[in-house]
Amino acid sequence: MCDFSNGFILCKCNDPGTVVHNKRSRKNRDQPQAIEYKWALYRSEALMEEELGRYLLPESDIGKGLTAERVLNALNSRNCFDFDYTPGEGHNLVISDPELRRMEFIFRNGEWVEDHYSPFDYDCVKIDSGKLARRDSV
Repeated sequence: MCDFSNGFILCKCNDPGTVVHNKRSRKNRDQPQAIEYKWALYRSEALMEEELGRYLLPESDIGKGLTAERVLNALNSRNCFDFDYTPGEGHNLVISDPELRRMEFIFRNGEWVEDHYSPFDYDCVKIDSGKLARRDSV
């Protein structure tokens, strides 16, 4: 069971030595599938023309110890990324669970804040992505 209450790392997890097994293989058929929390970084490119639509707002708690308060504390007090990354003004970090509940943060005035870009107002480009790992497991 993955619990992030002791911290997390935003991991690119692009190790070329990792072997990915087919979920439906005999070996994996009876094993419970791990629940993965994912992250993605975006930068806002431009303000778009007005569009109409609906979307789900981000949440402040997506479970397993991932609350906006804890994530903000970690983002603003240490380097949570396992690769060389310097946040840029307006960068948007999205953390989501398998049920597509998500929390979002924007880098403004030298710190991360809980906020999001409306998908109908801004055109955002993905910078990078990966999955969350427990801090004690890295």
